[in-house]
Amino acid sequence: MKNTKIKKTLCRLDKHDIEENIDDIASIVAEPKYLCRKCARVATKKKYLCSPIKIKSLRLP
Repeated sequence: MKNTKIKKTLCRLDKHDIEENIDDIASIVAEPKYLCRKCARVATKKKYLCSPIKIKSLRLP
């Protein structure tokens, strides 16, 4: 994945940030490995979320 210019976690992005960085965001969420425990957003790397947990470590039914 290419380097992004996003400096905040996805959880903290506002409408303006999302509009400016939509391509980067799309690549960050394309193949998620982490889930935010606070807001349920997903990302490929935990650095993009404020309270990440690895999806594989979750107990799924």
